[in-house]
Amino acid sequence: MKTFYFTGGPKPGMQAKFFQRLQKIGGAPQGWVIYAHASDDGQALHIANVNSLQDILAHLAHFDGLYEYGQIVEVHPTRA
Repeated sequence: MKTFYFTGGPKPGMQAKFFQRLQKIGGAPQGWVIYAHASDDGQALHIANVNSLQDILAHLAHFDGLYEYGQIVEVHPTRA
């Protein structure tokens, strides 16, 4: 498994449609942790434990036109 992070959220005015579609596909994928920004700006930090970047992109494709996100970054644990 690989770990990636990115920030994103529904486009302005698209929140209801986004959450309807998210519910329709069964919610966030297993292995994802999503932290809403404390500022309540509609954005969230996503940490995704997946097999590949393609897993993330396939999930986000469900929300084409409804959702914006920044750069998706792969992270590696540090070794002491």
